[in-house]
Amino acid sequence: MRKERDAKTVSFSLKGYVVTEAAVLLPLASVLILLLVYLCSYIYQSCYLVQTSYIAAFRGSRQKVCREEFVNAQLDELLSGQVLSFQEELREIHVDLLSVSVSLERETPFAPSEDGATTAKASWRILKRDPVTYIRGLRRGEELIEENE
Repeated sequence: MRKERDAKTVSFSLKGYVVTEAAVLLPLASVLILLLVYLCSYIYQSCYLVQTSYIAAFRGSRQKVCREEFVNAQLDELLSGQVLSFQEELREIHVDLLSVSVSLERETPFAPSEDGATTAKASWRILKRDPVTYIRGLRRGEELIEENE
């Protein structure tokens, strides 16, 4: 009979243990989930900027006469489909005779640091290539090599 009474008092005293454990674990789990959301948003921003800068530079390099306005319009088109955006990006577009360069930089909602680690940056430089001229140049190079042998 005494064992039954001790068992009942033990079971009644453990009911508050679950509430105390939940009061500690739920805030920790919530903070962990929020940190993961921030981390994933930073990774998404970085990947999206890299992809966008590459595609815009590639499209610009395929044009016979490429201007910065064309590359900027391509960036506008590509960035309009973005799902998650915190701030406007800083754009640097350089078009010269041999290449197209696109650099994008965007601030993220993390606390700022001195080395700029909280900014998502992407930069691509792609050489212009006209396929017909490129293939003709390769063939001419092969002919010159054969002539010299």
